[in-house]
Amino acid sequence: MTWLHGSMAESFDSNLVDPNRKETWPKVLPKAEYSFVTRKGAPASLTTPLQVRWVSAAKTPPAKLSLLFVRWGGEYSKWMDEQEANDGDWGKYGSPPSDEYMGHVVREGIKAHPGLHDEQGMPQFELHHVFLSNSKDALLVAQQAHIIRAGLKAPRRAALFWMLWPAEWEDFGDPDYACYVERHAMFAAMRGCEALGIRSLFPHPADQYELITSKSLSPENLAPHQTDEPNPVESGDPPAPSVVNQNGIQKGVVKLGWSWENRFVVTFNSPSHLSARLKELMNQPGCLATYCIVQEWVDFDFEMRLYFLPPPEWPAQSPIEPKMIQCNAWGPSDDTKSVGVSRASFSKLSEEKVLSRWEGDTAAWTMAKEKATSISQLLLAWLLSAEHQPVPSMRLDFMVKRLGPGKARVVFGEYCEQGACVLGWQGGPPTIWR
Repeated sequence: MTWLHGSMAESFDSNLVDPNRKETWPKVLPKAEYSFVTRKGAPASLTTPLQVRWVSAAKTPPAKLSLLFVRWGGEYSKWMDEQEANDGDWGKYGSPPSDEYMGHVVREGIKAHPGLHDEQGMPQFELHHVFLSNSKDALLVAQQAHIIRAGLKAPRRAALFWMLWPAEWEDFGDPDYACYVERHAMFAAMRGCEALGIRSLFPHPADQYELITSKSLSPENLAPHQTDEPNPVESGDPPAPSVVNQNGIQKGVVKLGWSWENRFVVTFNSPSHLSARLKELMNQPGCLATYCIVQEWVDFDFEMRLYFLPPPEWPAQSPIEPKMIQCNAWGPSDDTKSVGVSRASFSKLSEEKVLSRWEGDTAAWTMAKEKATSISQLLLAWLLSAEHQPVPSMRLDFMVKRLGPGKARVVFGEYCEQGACVLGWQGGPPTIWR
C-alpha cells in the first residue's frame, strides 16, 4: 500500500465515493514504467484500470510512517491459514506468518490508528511487502538494505514487521517447514536494516529477538544467587525443582533452541538416555544446530502464562501487572511419536478448573499469581541488557505447583516473543497491536 503515479481512466465525483462500496471508487491506470510481480516474483501484467480508494494530486502526499512486512513467499502450508479449533490453537487471528494475521494487523492496528490519517481520512503511511522464498533471500535483504531504505517515503520513520520464524534447519521446500528461515540469515537481514535506521518493531529488535528465541538462558544470566543452594526449600516442602532429581539429575528435557510449536522437545530419564536424546536431536536430517538446551525436570501441576504490556518509560514507576493470565495443562509425553511433532496433549484451564485441581485453595492460587508477577519484574527489566528500549509486549511462562494449603511454588519457564500464541484470547492480538 503506497502512492503510485498514474492517470484517471474516467472522471469521477468524489462526493459519490462510498468507502464501503468498491464499485464507487475511482478507476486508475498506473504508469507504464512500473513493473508488477506476483508474491512468487513472477511478472504480472496490468493493462486494465484498478479501482482505488484514494487519489491525490500529482505531488505525492506526505508519509508519516513507512512500514515493511517481511513475510513468507515460499512453499505454502495450509496450517498457515487453516487450523483445527482446539485448546492450543492461535484463535481467530491466526499465526503471525499467515495472511489472516497480517490482514487483521493492517485493518485493526494500522488503518485504525488515528495518528496515521489526515482530517479527511486519507492515509499518511505506506505499507510495503517483502516476500522471502528461502534463507538466501534473507541474505539478499541484508545486502540490499540500502536500496530498500532509499525507496521509502518516510525513511526516518520506517519500521519492519518480521513475520517469519528463525530456525536451525536447511531450506527443505517442505510445507511442514514453511515460514522457517535459517537464523543467521534472518538476523543478518534484521541487523542490516537496523544499521540503516529502519527499526524492527515486530516481534523485536534483532539482538532482543535472538536472545528470546534462542532459549539459551541460565539463572546466572538473570540474577546472582543469594544462597549456596540454587533451589532453596523451606522446611516441610518437597524437594525443588523436582523429587526425582533430589539426589542428582536423572530426569529432564532436551530441546533445540530455535524450535516452535512444541516440536523437537524430548524428555530423558537417565544420563545414558540424555546422551541418546542429544544424538537423536543433533542428527536430525537438515538440522544445523550446534547445541541443545538441557533443562532439569520441574514438578508442576500446570503452566501459567502472563501477558505484559510494559509502559514506554523505564524503569516503571510501579510494578507492571499482567494484562491477562492464562493456564494450561500438559498430558504425558508420548515417546513413540517423532521428535518433530508435539508429543503431549494440551488443554486450557479456566480459573474454575485450576481451583478444582487445587481443592478450592484460593490462597495458593493468589500466591502463585503474586509470585509470578513479582518474578516477572526482574525478567522484563533484564531484557534491557540486550536492547535499550522496553518490550511493547511479552508473554512469560511459569510452571506452578501447589505445595499445601495456601502455598504454591512458581518456576520460570521461558520468554515468548511478541506475537506468540494467545490460546484463543479473543481480544489479545488487537490489544497487543495497539
